[in-house]
Amino acid sequence: MHHHYLTIEQRDTLEKLIRGKRAPGEQLALDLARLHQPDYGVCIECGKDIGYARLKQDPWAMHCRDCSRLPVSAKSKGDS
Repeated sequence: MHHHYLTIEQRDTLEKLIRGKRAPGEQLALDLARLHQPDYGVCIECGKDIGYARLKQDPWAMHCRDCSRLPVSAKSKGDS
């Protein structure tokens, strides 16, 4: 498993962004738990790091910029 290493300051910033966009409750707790997983910030498609700038723009991003630009059909081709 690949790990994306964010600084404490970067994680704090992302946590503030998530808290600002979610109401308190179960979903907020799940989002914050995900933020602190070692594979947070790793693309689920190619396994490369998702850039911090992209995570600041969208803390829920699960694809790196390159994989997010692939057409849906190209992403699912390898799944058959």
